[in-house]
Amino acid sequence: MKRDSFPALIIVVLVFGLIALLQATMGIEETNGCFWDRDTLAYEASGYPGITEIITGRFDRFPPLYYEMRLNRVTNEIESDPDNLDLYDDAGVACDRIGRHDEAIEWMARKRIVLDQLARGGNADSEQEYHYLANLGTMHIHRWLSSGANREDLSDVERSHELIAAAIELNPDAHFGRERYQLLAIKWILDGYLHDDSIFRQPTIIEAIEGHKDHSGFYVLNDLGYADAVEGFSGLISLGNAWESIDIFYALSLAFREQKHSSLNLLAQNRIAELAQSGKRSLSPDFEYDNEYQNFMEGDLYVDLHEPYLSQLSDSYYPEAREEADNWVQRRNKYALDRLQNGEHPDTHASFWDDWEETTSPPQMPSRPNPYIAIYITLGVLLVITTVTIIILFKAIKLIHKRLRTKGA
Repeated sequence: MKRDSFPALIIVVLVFGLIALLQATMGIEETNGCFWDRDTLAYEASGYPGITEIITGRFDRFPPLYYEMRLNRVTNEIESDPDNLDLYDDAGVACDRIGRHDEAIEWMARKRIVLDQLARGGNADSEQEYHYLANLGTMHIHRWLSSGANREDLSDVERSHELIAAAIELNPDAHFGRERYQLLAIKWILDGYLHDDSIFRQPTIIEAIEGHKDHSGFYVLNDLGYADAVEGFSGLISLGNAWESIDIFYALSLAFREQKHSSLNLLAQNRIAELAQSGKRSLSPDFEYDNEYQNFMEGDLYVDLHEPYLSQLSDSYYPEAREEADNWVQRRNKYALDRLQNGEHPDTHASFWDDWEETTSPPQMPSRPNPYIAIYITLGVLLVITTVTIIILFKAIKLIHKRLRTKGA
């Protein structure tokens, strides 16, 4: 290697090292009650939606006519094919979706008769048994919630807990394990209410997990086997009935906190604020949302974030994303209604969605500023100054050495 190449080598190494350092430290850490019926299968087969779309509501919430048409059709199909057990699930879930919970439970009772008949004939079906348990358990908790969540009568909640627990025991990996979080929410209700005087003891669902905090008061869900809590609670929103549940969104926000997804945590808190402002309330009378939100915003979680970023996320990105999501749902439901009213349905018309076009897209999630960027820039400047200084000294020493050699000659 020539001596003249030494300064150039120093420059190249330091510049590339500085670039690598900046790239490595400016990365962003975020990424973007379950029924079982034919919609669930299609949903999971098509891929899980992005988490920001779930928080902002950009997922299908079909109009009542969608389920009414399915109910009418499968009712007729059951008359000619009573042993087709999937049809009972479709009928029961359709009834539940449009608020006819007693009828939904009756459909499961009819499925129970067929299941028992098949079992006596030696044709027991564990998968269908699981569907029955999971659906009936979900229907019971939905009936309790829709009837006013009466604290004096927890019989539907108790029955739901029994059925969902049995479903999980039979098929623990169904719905990618999300039913475990449905059971956790149901357990939270049962453990929270004292049967004698209906006093609630636990303000948050996460507190139903024994040992959910360490001695320092930090959540330790990962250590307790709940590393998939984000997927579990978000699944109750997109696949279940929790889009307007403060309690599920608050549990989701705590799961984000456990995973150190601070921006997603803030988005979930924005959704909770939106629900609270619209009049929604927690099932726990001890849950003081205003205090929780204030503590959340003033806590140590955001010491590494700049205030402009928080404002952009809450004041700009979230409302824009919510507006786009609501418009998307409205357009998609209008598209569906136009075809439903013409007698078409996705169950019977394979081309139902062929003409659907995406005309908008969610806004770009803002980048989180790196609180140490000033330090990195300072280090970079110092590296450049040091490099230039070394080069000047190198050239000066070389020049002096050359002159001394000239004089000596």
